[in-house]
Amino acid sequence: MSDETEELLFNLASADRLTLLSSINHEKQRLTSLAKVINSSTQECSRHLARLSESGYIRKDSEGFFETTPLGKALLRVLPSVQFLLSYRNFFLSHDLSALPTSFTERIGELTGGKLVSHFNIVLDHIKKVIIEGREFVWLIADQPVVPTNTMGNAFTSRRVPVRLVVNHGTDLNVLSAAKSILPEKFELATLKEVNVAMAINENLAGVCFPGLDGKLDFGVGFVGTNSGFREWCSDLFQYYWTKSDPVRF
Repeated sequence: MSDETEELLFNLASADRLTLLSSINHEKQRLTSLAKVINSSTQECSRHLARLSESGYIRKDSEGFFETTPLGKALLRVLPSVQFLLSYRNFFLSHDLSALPTSFTERIGELTGGKLVSHFNIVLDHIKKVIIEGREFVWLIADQPVVPTNTMGNAFTSRRVPVRLVVNHGTDLNVLSAAKSILPEKFELATLKEVNVAMAINENLAGVCFPGLDGKLDFGVGFVGTNSGFREWCSDLFQYYWTKSDPVRF
């Protein structure tokens, strides 16, 4: 670990310094106002600000207002991912993100707006909900066909809803062929050499499951969310895989 990394971790080990950095990023403020933010004396607050300034995360302008530097702003953009991983440390001790593209691991803090659900039936209900409520599109990716069977296929509200499904290369597609008559008219299918994430996404709702330590997708637990950041992360990852997949006619 480099000296710079050790310094970063030490500086951010203080809840007061984190609060100050976030507050200053939201709005330029003077020392007296910032002391009230952390409910401390101006002397104590000044010591925290000095450390943040020395590290290059904030600076004081000519009028005495503290503001975040470009470095401080960049740091605050990556912190949510660290906080997200630590918030769900038990989950990430038993699930493997190493197969994800690095850029998506770095952005994983965008899933903060979602919630963890931990039962196979709840995950399955989420997939059904995505299919039932999708009006503009439905995107699905898993190591097996998660749509179709005559039962689930009937859940589509309209045969005009565009659907994209990505599965593992070599997956038996007979179940899809058998359900073709009830699937939406614009049903696109593609395969990947290896699917290492499961997702169900529509215009309002998204969910994601990751592999366990054995490398197999764990459908017994996952994250679901409706906010824009959560859905954008899932949608971007799906499109990343979609561009790398091979179209299949069935």
